[in-house]
Amino acid sequence: MALPMRHTARATARRVVSFYVLIPAVVVAATALATYSYRYARELARRGEQSILDTNRDLAESLVDRIETLLKDADRNVFDVIDFRNLREFARSDLFRSSNTIQSVVILDDHLKIVPDGAFSKRNKAEFDRFRAVLERRIVPLLDLPRLAPDEHRYFHGTLEGEDTLISYTRRRMERRDHFVLLEGDLDYIVSDVFYAVFKDVDRRRVYQVFDQEGALVYGFNALGVPERYVVSLPFADTLSGWGLRMAPREAPTILEQSSKRRAFDVVLIVLSAATIFVGLGVLTLAVRAERRANQLKSDFIANVSHELKTPLSLIRMFGELLATGRAKGPESAREYAEIITRESERLSRLIDNVLDFARIERGKVAYDFAVGDLAEVLARGLDVYRYRLEREGIKLVVDLADDLPPVRMDENAIMLVLLNLVDNAVKYAADGKELAVSLRRKGDRVVLTVRDRGPGIVADEQGRIFERFYRARSVRGRPVRGSGIGLSLVKHVAEAHGGGVSVDSVEGKGSAFVVWLPVSAEPDPAAPPDKKVETEAA
Repeated sequence: MALPMRHTARATARRVVSFYVLIPAVVVAATALATYSYRYARELARRGEQSILDTNRDLAESLVDRIETLLKDADRNVFDVIDFRNLREFARSDLFRSSNTIQSVVILDDHLKIVPDGAFSKRNKAEFDRFRAVLERRIVPLLDLPRLAPDEHRYFHGTLEGEDTLISYTRRRMERRDHFVLLEGDLDYIVSDVFYAVFKDVDRRRVYQVFDQEGALVYGFNALGVPERYVVSLPFADTLSGWGLRMAPREAPTILEQSSKRRAFDVVLIVLSAATIFVGLGVLTLAVRAERRANQLKSDFIANVSHELKTPLSLIRMFGELLATGRAKGPESAREYAEIITRESERLSRLIDNVLDFARIERGKVAYDFAVGDLAEVLARGLDVYRYRLEREGIKLVVDLADDLPPVRMDENAIMLVLLNLVDNAVKYAADGKELAVSLRRKGDRVVLTVRDRGPGIVADEQGRIFERFYRARSVRGRPVRGSGIGLSLVKHVAEAHGGGVSVDSVEGKGSAFVVWLPVSAEPDPAAPPDKKVETEAA
C-alpha cells in the first residue's frame, strides 16, 4: 500500500507544481501576446494616420505650387512681350487686356523714374493716380531695385495705406539701358477666379483655408473642424508672402475617433485578458474556500441537528418507559411525565418543521398560503403555546400587542414559525430571571413585531451575519447552547417573502431586539365584523 500511496502523493505533488507553473506561464504568455497585439495595432494606426497626413501635405504643396506657378507664368508672359520702344501700343494690346491677374503696369528707367508712356492700368484714372503716388513714394523704395539682377523676378506683397497690394517686378536690359517692369496684381481676381479654378478639383474629403498675414480667412471653409494635429499649414513663399494655405482631411475626426476606439479596445482587450485569468484564479480559489466552508458548516449543522433531535427523543423515550412500566410515583408524577413528553414532542416537531422548511427553501420549492388576517391574533396564539416553557424557565413574558391594528397579508403558519424561532432564540440566550418582551405596533404603512431579550447581546461585527444559514455567533460556539443555525435564516426568508424584512439591534452585554416588519394589506380583513368593514370602506 505504501508504494501506491507514495505514487499518488507524487502525482498530486506534480499536478500542484504543474498548476502553479502553468498558470504564471499562461499569464505571461497572454500578457505578452496582448501587449504585442496592442503595440502592433497602435503602430498600424500611427502609420495609417501618417499616410493620410503625408498625402494631405503633398496635396497642399501641389496646390500652393500650382497657384504660384500660374501667377508667375502670367507675369512672365507680360514681361516677355513688352516692347519698350512702343509702350503705347502695348497698353492697347489684347495681351495686356486679357491678362486678368494684372491690372496695372509701370515701367521705370535706370534712375527709377517712370518712362514716357510707361504707366497704364485697368483702373479708372483717379484710382490709378492714387496707386501711382503710393508706388513712387512707398513701394519703389522698398523694392531695392538697383540690386535686382537682370531678368530676376521677384514679388512684393503687403498692406500699404490700408490696401492689400501685390507687385511683381523684374529687371530687363534694352539697348544698353536697364528698365524695371512693375506689375500690379489683381488680388480680387486671384482670390475669386484663380483660387476657384485651383481648388474646385480638390477632393471633397478635404477642407482648406487660405489665410492672410493676420490669420483672417481669405478663401475656403469658415472652419476646418478637425484637430490641429491633422492640419497642414504651408506659406506662399514666392508670390503671396504672408498668406498661407491650411488643409486637413475632412474625415480626420472620424479617423481620430476610430483610432481612439481602437486603442481603447486594445487596452480593454489586454485588461479583460488579464482580468479573466486573474478573476478565474480568484473565483477558483474562492470556490474552493467556499466549498470547504460549506462542508464545514454542513458538518456542524448535521452535528447540531443530531444533538437537537437526540435530546428530545431521549427524554420522550425515558419518560415514556417510566409511564409504560408503571414506575411513576403517583398521578402527579405521571401528569408531569406526560407534560414533559408533550413539550419535548412539540420541540421536536418545531425542529423538524424548521429542517423541512429550510430544505424546501434550499430547493426553491417553498410555497406560502397567503391570506389577509389579524397578525395580533396569530401572535397571541403562538405566545400561548410558549407560555408554559417560559414559566418553567423563570422568564417573565411582557406582551404588548396594540389594538386596532390593520390587517396583514400573511401565511399564518409561516408567521407562527417566525415568532416561535425568535422567542426560542431569546429563551436560549437569556439568563435566569430575565425578561422577554414581545410588542406589535403600527409604523406608517408597516406592522412591526419586536422581540426583545436581556441576554448577552451580539457583537457589532457579527450582527450582519447572524441571518446567514448555519451561522452561529462565536460567543456560543463553545457553550452548551442548542441550535442548528437555520432559525434566523428562516425568519429572514419568511419576512422577505411577505414583502417585509428583519433586522437586529443589539448591544453586547445588554440584550438584543429582533425587529420583523410586514407591509399593511390594502385588502380588508375578511374576518372583521360587517359594520367594521363598512366603516373601513367609508373611511
